[in-house]
Amino acid sequence: MGFERTVDQRIWGVTTQNATNNRMTTGDSSGGTFTPRVNPLGASLFWDSAMYVLQNVAVAGAATGGSYSITIQTDAVAGFTGLPIASVTGVGPNSATTLIMDNLHQSPSSPLPTHMLITQTAAGGGLTMTCDVVARQYRGTLGTAGQGTSERVLQGVMIRGNSSTVDFSGDEGFNASATFTIGTSGSTLGMNRMRFWDHALYWAVAGNSQDGGFDIDIVSSVGGNTVTIATTGAGSALNAADEKLAIANQFFGQSPNPTAIIWTENTGGDGISDVSIVMLAKSGRGGLATKR
Repeated sequence: MGFERTVDQRIWGVTTQNATNNRMTTGDSSGGTFTPRVNPLGASLFWDSAMYVLQNVAVAGAATGGSYSITIQTDAVAGFTGLPIASVTGVGPNSATTLIMDNLHQSPSSPLPTHMLITQTAAGGGLTMTCDVVARQYRGTLGTAGQGTSERVLQGVMIRGNSSTVDFSGDEGFNASATFTIGTSGSTLGMNRMRFWDHALYWAVAGNSQDGGFDIDIVSSVGGNTVTIATTGAGSALNAADEKLAIANQFFGQSPNPTAIIWTENTGGDGISDVSIVMLAKSGRGGLATKR
């Protein structure tokens, strides 16, 4: 039989939060006291659909109440912390009391959320709100291998390097525009086990030194033509050291297996010390017992 689980539950709560930056695990923060709570999505690394909603939003101080940005992050992808999932910016005294957070991947799916980052962008009287999540997970048939249906989940680094040739040996910086073919030297993980993935999330993780602005396109071959399946856009989105950036999906979260990563230098500079392109993907696999 198939397995389906839906969660509708509070995951974070904040009362008069006024610190410049506050990164908290699942729970409630009030008056400087943090009370942890069990993560309601902790049963799975990957959720097929997830919606994060801020409710009872209030910023103290009337017109001078300050401004806040709120980001949901995950530490659950192996080897990485603080990867962004969803966010809302410019939360202030005039904000609505209910805010639906933007999925940064332009996808209905979500990895396991582990942290909320609250950043104060203008000083004020403090932020109060709760964050609720509605999420659904589907897992095919939990039976014997080779019977019914199954799924595949894949995570890791698609490409990582610190030179323009991604050869892991130089220290000259990642600075020139280039195209890297998936599955060749410098690429540590391909997605060729499936031609088409039901859900695929991509991130760019910058090194600790950067000068200049860069963009990333993840492309695939469809019908013999090159198609962009995820992109940071064309505005030098990767422009700060240690930045962790969600790469927006162009197909509502779905993805054919990528064939190449296009690295574009948009604004001049010395380059970036190193960069990783990280992925997390999930797909169903139909009936394994029957040859089709």
